[in-house]
Amino acid sequence: MKLIKSPWRDLFFDLVGNSRKSVHIAAPYVKNAVVGPLMATKKSGVAVELVTSFKLENYHRQASDLSALEAILLANGRVFNFQRLHAKLYIFDEEAAVVTSGNLTTRGLGENFEYGVLLEDSNAVREVCTDFQLLKNNPDTGVVKAAHLDEAREILAKVPKPPVVLLPKIETPGVDEDEDVFKGGEETIVSSLTGWKLAVFECLNSLPEREFSLTAVNTFAPDLKTKFPQNNNIEAKIRQQLQALRDVGLVEFKGGGRYKKLW
Repeated sequence: MKLIKSPWRDLFFDLVGNSRKSVHIAAPYVKNAVVGPLMATKKSGVAVELVTSFKLENYHRQASDLSALEAILLANGRVFNFQRLHAKLYIFDEEAAVVTSGNLTTRGLGENFEYGVLLEDSNAVREVCTDFQLLKNNPDTGVVKAAHLDEAREILAKVPKPPVVLLPKIETPGVDEDEDVFKGGEETIVSSLTGWKLAVFECLNSLPEREFSLTAVNTFAPDLKTKFPQNNNIEAKIRQQLQALRDVGLVEFKGGGRYKKLW
């Protein structure tokens, strides 16, 4: 075991460049300034998998970049969405792993004070790999596809531009409860949704609390049956649309039949 202290950018890219089979990463925040060089550094044929926290507000406030996820997908990599992610794991060929406080961002690799460990013991690395696979296969984990990025971009493109105020740019590494919530306006969401997805969004929007249960959403089943009389499996359709809203970063799956509105 070796202690990893900031900056660790050079070590990260050395590990990427030396990988022969795979690079697996779990990080809530991901920026294209790091993913671009990552994809350029890795050897041809090395598979990249990323688990991240896909919440629309992360992209609205530019804590993460949709273009970073797109770069991975365009290179035949895979991206997964686990919204309660806080851990940062970096696994190389399933032979070495870095467990650290640093996100996959320029600040996370070098500018912030981050701290972690490089593991090369086979038993420890195997356990980290197992946990990564469990994270990918968690029932609350979604698979991010190019269509989800397009849909998120459509909503973000409709957010009114704020007046320009000349203040220094300050980024904070942490996140509080309100920073999860999309601040681009409900009207930008509504104008981008249609059909079942819009109908379920409107049901959720009428719930008074930000956190809600599946039972609470199912109370709208009679209204949705009236709106969509040809559908005979309304509750299954509701669950499907909750997944669709999760995949575009508007609903967080909290587990145990609990959810959170992210607007």
